[in-house]
Amino acid sequence: MSWWCLVAVLFSTLMTLDARNRTEISLFNNTWTNATLGPGDTIDVTLSNVSVNASFAMLHLHAIKTTVVGSLTPDYHTYTSVNNSDVGLLTLLEKGQSSVTWFVNSTLNETKGCKVWMLALEYNTSDPIPGACNQEFPLDNDPNIHVNYNLYETVLQFQFSNIGFPRQPKRIPECDQGSSGDHRLKYDVYRYYLPERDFSETSLVQGLKRMTLPADIRANGHLIRTLDSKKKPNLTLASFKGQGVIYNVVVRDPKLNTSASYIPVHTYACSFIDTVAGCFANNDVAKGLCTIAGVIGLFLCFAGHRYFKTELFIFGFLATMLITFILISMNSDESHVVRVAISCTVGVVGGILWTMFWWRFGLAVLSVLLVGLVLGYLFASIIFFTPFGNLNVWVNDFNYGMSFACGIMIVPVFLLAFTKTLSIVSCSVVGSYAVILMLDAYLYTSLSYIALNPIKRAVVQDFRVAVISAPFQVKDYVLVVLWALLSIQGAVCQFYLERGREDFPPCPYELYRKKRQKALPQPNIQQPEPQDRQETEPLLNNQGPPTYVINHVT
Repeated sequence: MSWWCLVAVLFSTLMTLDARNRTEISLFNNTWTNATLGPGDTIDVTLSNVSVNASFAMLHLHAIKTTVVGSLTPDYHTYTSVNNSDVGLLTLLEKGQSSVTWFVNSTLNETKGCKVWMLALEYNTSDPIPGACNQEFPLDNDPNIHVNYNLYETVLQFQFSNIGFPRQPKRIPECDQGSSGDHRLKYDVYRYYLPERDFSETSLVQGLKRMTLPADIRANGHLIRTLDSKKKPNLTLASFKGQGVIYNVVVRDPKLNTSASYIPVHTYACSFIDTVAGCFANNDVAKGLCTIAGVIGLFLCFAGHRYFKTELFIFGFLATMLITFILISMNSDESHVVRVAISCTVGVVGGILWTMFWWRFGLAVLSVLLVGLVLGYLFASIIFFTPFGNLNVWVNDFNYGMSFACGIMIVPVFLLAFTKTLSIVSCSVVGSYAVILMLDAYLYTSLSYIALNPIKRAVVQDFRVAVISAPFQVKDYVLVVLWALLSIQGAVCQFYLERGREDFPPCPYELYRKKRQKALPQPNIQQPEPQDRQETEPLLNNQGPPTYVINHVT
């Protein structure tokens, strides 16, 4: 009897725990609901009173800074469940079905619970079915957008949709093929940027609500690209670490003029768990280096040309460091910190050598040429940071490389004849950009990627297909205006200080050589005595040249 009593008590306890950790929630169509999942909790989510005109229903699940498991069945099988921060479940409705039940679990969050936002949507028979032509991921119908990111790029993957059909049709259309057999569905990829460096739940939920329904997506999102069935259902974009962004895809049926949206997915291109390189990682070293660069840039902006040798060292350092970092990154697997350290060391050597070139030869045109090339690099980077850089022609490495090189050469070609002007303009523009980078380290804007994106393109092979779409917000525009004002003020200040002075200082080596010659003892040359000098003087000293007369004989 004691064993049976123990078994009964144990069974009763398990039933009590299961009842405690299992919750039922009823949803209404197009109504947001949130719930908190404790460790091991399960929620049965039910959409009731489904319209008879609806063909399929979708459940949206969004976890805040963690992951959640959504399943079509209570056993959470691999082929019926999804584990992610943004989860979507699609159910094709049967005839007479008036409710749908999905299952949500937090088994992967055993140490702490998570908060989940949920939304259920119904779609009619004419609406395309997102992810109904899935051929890669476990779910039969996968409306999810799968995101993979690294330091350089973010890759979006989704599955093709199928045209809409009624409940339990006699024949399901084969992957976007109607009676005419053509593939007519179009896929519009949208993105929506959250406020810069804002990791709050309020901001994320507000953005998700704006990027869920097709009409709201078109009103609030920015169209990145339109794809069709002839192209692969994936897209590569540039990563902006710490910048929250929401992506979604709207699938359109131009023939029926209907549309449906996939599950919106969010990413910050960083991890909330990693303490070394995560979203909240300590960047005091980077901020310190940016602060030093900003102080040097301020000096360069307002007094760079006055201290010409210092200017040459700084620009020689920048050019050598940039080239070294690209070469090391292309041919080595060393960590980012090691590559930066080696590049800075080589940059110091390059700056010293370029300064010594001026000290020895004093060629202002060749010395300033490198200064103009650095300004040209910044100019070309700005051009390719705009939508101009997203043209399909730049996918070809040769086209991009030659065009970028031409952009670098534009500045020296037009200003090298005015050597002093080129020097002052380069100092003011590049120096003021360094000041902006210092502010960027504290305000977290996207202006630093102007100079970084060409480096990414050179280092990462797949970055050539990435779409450059930077989050330009209020802080970015303010810093752009400040950059322009600093550049103008710095140039005006230097032109004013340099008025009436020589364009460039004299060659240091020539000054050294002349000073050394003056310091050497002069040879003692004996002067002739007065009588000796008189004997050597010509007899006709004060007379003009002799006149010759030629007599003509007749």
